[in-house]
Amino acid sequence: MASEFSIIDAYFKPLSFPQSNDSSCKSKQIGIGDDGAVITPPANQQLVVVTDTSIENVHFPAQTSAYFIGWKSLAVNLSDLAAMGATPAFYSLALSLPKHLNNKEWLTEFARGLATLANIYNIPLVGGDTTKSDILSITITANGWVKPGESILRSNAKVGDDIFVSGNLGTAGLGLKSVLNTLPKGFVLKNEASCILELNQPKPRVELGLALQGVANSMIDLSDGLLADIQHILTSSKVSAEINYNQIPLNADLKHYLSSTKDKLFPIICGDDYELCFTLPASKRKLLVAVEEFCQIKLTCIGRIVAGEKAEMKLTGLDNADSKLSLESLGFKHF
Repeated sequence: MASEFSIIDAYFKPLSFPQSNDSSCKSKQIGIGDDGAVITPPANQQLVVVTDTSIENVHFPAQTSAYFIGWKSLAVNLSDLAAMGATPAFYSLALSLPKHLNNKEWLTEFARGLATLANIYNIPLVGGDTTKSDILSITITANGWVKPGESILRSNAKVGDDIFVSGNLGTAGLGLKSVLNTLPKGFVLKNEASCILELNQPKPRVELGLALQGVANSMIDLSDGLLADIQHILTSSKVSAEINYNQIPLNADLKHYLSSTKDKLFPIICGDDYELCFTLPASKRKLLVAVEEFCQIKLTCIGRIVAGEKAEMKLTGLDNADSKLSLESLGFKHF
């Protein structure tokens, strides 16, 4: 069993070195090896800070591979930066490690998962903490840069805005059902491996978030389910919304699942999508054609923002009836 500092030196210190010399959006930094990281911010940039904790059997099944745990722990933070329209810059890691995982095989794969995603965005690991624990817990704080006034907030949705989402919803939720063996008896998931990959290796929409600067009025990433997460925009912006269920983008597996069950709310409450949901005025809708082409991602209008400071949501197109939803019990619950 390795000690704290041998773990840091062997598996995490190598992640503290950027993979290229491009410093256009990077800070000068002193990372692992001192009591704290020293960061020099780029000129005319604001710092965006996000933090997520991932705990086994709460945020990922215990049998998930170390590689995917590493990837996803960082991905969920980069997804938050994407939702702010920020450029990823660096991150820190606090790892609480059970004794049975303190081995070369697990740590190598965990670090490889972190490194593979971090290298895509050229972001270094600048510090953190490692300690023993009875349960695996990973806390990552990711930091990004954005020009003053260009952050995309939850609180700026306007009445009349269209509501869009990226990609498809619910696929990762099906993957989780497959992993946990909770799919309906006799139901066959045709693209099981693809659904599980969506669960374990979400792709943070960083490029999309950057492309929506100056286009979207408000934005959030979909981690806890569409309905629960959209509620944060409505509450922060003091508006309400109308959502057309028939416009929700679903892949073939989801459509097959919905036709085989009565679980109609599943794709909009299951969570783990890590797509972006954003609002924008009709006057800027034509700009999305270029954004879609540049980011190579499908963007779907699912509703609109309407007046109403009570942050109510009206869901149409579900069972041929209109429903006003109470979101207290909908979406992923952390407690």
